[in-house]
Amino acid sequence: MLPYILVALVILTAIGATLAVGFSRENRQADPDYDRKHGGRWARLSLLYIVTAVASVAALIIVIAD
Repeated sequence: MLPYILVALVILTAIGATLAVGFSRENRQADPDYDRKHGGRWARLSLLYIVTAVASVAALIIVIAD
């Protein structure tokens, strides 16, 4: 059970750090049009996190099952 918790913790930490940087006050002040210009990048990044999370959990299950 501990490996599942560690994987989930790493994934949640990475998502939290990415969102903290993306939505930081300094980032919005530097370029107020950031969200409009880079919405597609956020969508691709979110998809990448989802795919990585699913692949990580699947790999973990395979390793633990053996």
